[in-house]
Amino acid sequence: MHASSHAADPFGMLIDPAAVQRALEGSQRLECLNRRICRPLDRVAPPKGAEGERANFDAAVDAQPSDDAEV
Repeated sequence: MHASSHAADPFGMLIDPAAVQRALEGSQRLECLNRRICRPLDRVAPPKGAEGERANFDAAVDAQPSDDAEV
């Protein structure tokens, strides 16, 4: 297959993935794009000592009388 036939038939690119990889590596338009790595599933680690503060806050809230007991 020729490169022009790949553009006309995108499913034809599935047959020759090496040609697609070569085309991507040699693309000047792709080189001009801004790049950044985005990993949305990464979790932000809580700062050290935050667990102790959270536990103290939870204990203080649990120690307070609640108004829901009347219901």
